[in-house]
Amino acid sequence: MFQPQRPHPRTARQQRGATLVVAMMVLVLIMMIGIAAVNTSSTQFILAGNLQFEDSAMNNAEAATAAGENWLKANYTNAGFTTRDANATGQLYPVPASGAAPVDPLAVDWSSDATSAAVTGSTSQRYFIQLLSLNNTLLGSSQAVGGRKSAVCNKVNTYLISGRGVSARGATKIVQSYYSVQNC
Repeated sequence: MFQPQRPHPRTARQQRGATLVVAMMVLVLIMMIGIAAVNTSSTQFILAGNLQFEDSAMNNAEAATAAGENWLKANYTNAGFTTRDANATGQLYPVPASGAAPVDPLAVDWSSDATSAAVTGSTSQRYFIQLLSLNNTLLGSSQAVGGRKSAVCNKVNTYLISGRGVSARGATKIVQSYYSVQNC
């Protein structure tokens, strides 16, 4: 009988392993892409956290400035705030000398109770108030209306309120607000 010849199986010597090499290269490439993706997402996570801490510091600074405005609103009828009182709760600074700049909030020692006031119940919010001008006439206002004297007060004192906020990680923001109070 006739028996067909079977093809001879390749021996180990004849196989070259090209498929194995290609598969390994593809796996290494996928692994490198995965590592790059993990590094990128980790960096973005850290950046997002830093932005949250900066937002927290900004919120604290705005709250400190609002506390200074509220303090001024409640106490402006007291002394004229012409001299700095280190013992005053509002930490008032005097009118700067003619031509001088207001107190620089970046140069103030915010950690000292002698230079700024802490917001009640907070260790991350501080403010100070500086008198900028006395008895300014409001722009566009006049006491003479139609030949008659107006009963409306048009004189104001202007204050600069500087608030500083710190986040849990130490991010720091400073917010300033101008505040006018009638002085009649």
